[in-house]
Amino acid sequence: MCRAAFHRGAPYRVTRPSPPASVPDAPLRVLLVEDEARLAASVRRGLEEEGFAVDVATDAADGEAQALSGGHDLLVVDWRLPLGDGKTLVERFRAAGHRRPVLMLTALADVEHRVAGLDAGADDYLPKPFAFDELVARLRALARRPDAWSLRVGPLEADGRRRLATLDGAGGTHTLALRPKEFALLEALMRQPGAAVARADLAETVWGDALYLTDNALDVTVSGLRRALDDARRAAGAPDAPWIETVRGLGYRLVAGDA
Repeated sequence: MCRAAFHRGAPYRVTRPSPPASVPDAPLRVLLVEDEARLAASVRRGLEEEGFAVDVATDAADGEAQALSGGHDLLVVDWRLPLGDGKTLVERFRAAGHRRPVLMLTALADVEHRVAGLDAGADDYLPKPFAFDELVARLRALARRPDAWSLRVGPLEADGRRRLATLDGAGGTHTLALRPKEFALLEALMRQPGAAVARADLAETVWGDALYLTDNALDVTVSGLRRALDDARRAAGAPDAPWIETVRGLGYRLVAGDA
């Protein structure tokens, strides 16, 4: 079967590869950061046909803002972008504590650029032009890596793929009853354990826009997360479970239970 390669100046066609033996129940959400409109539209359409949910950013600034919101399972980032570059975007994404897999695209085929992209924090690299089949296969391979989804602080673990948090203790493993925003807040704090995270940063990560968010909304979410942690601590028999400390005038930090 003929597979079309994506490259500048050529018509883009998508031929669907055979599906894998098993497909996750929930669609993987991909952030595609690509400034070439035809290529972005074609890749988006093809990935959606393969069962992915896709958001598109066409410049580095928008791509970074969407990436740091933490709402995506996989990132596909072009190297050359308006308002910045993909390498810097990936560096900032990793510096913020995000562990989701990143695949970089670039027409710069020399070894130096491949190494620079991987050193910046990318997990894989695909040179342009590329076959759509290979892009899908690489994304699915990255999604199968268990370390891409899991965060752990002491006995507390958060699985970002399943949106599930568990606490280990003498009484066994207890699953925290969390609302979506509470889970997103927990992830944001677990990415920087022991560090004070500003309220504005938490609001932007969890809600995507801190401008119109009331202080009460964040406080209510923190309160709900604290209750869930307390309930899980008692149910699991885990006195060393992490807890949330208020940092006056700044925000919150997740403190290890033995600290």
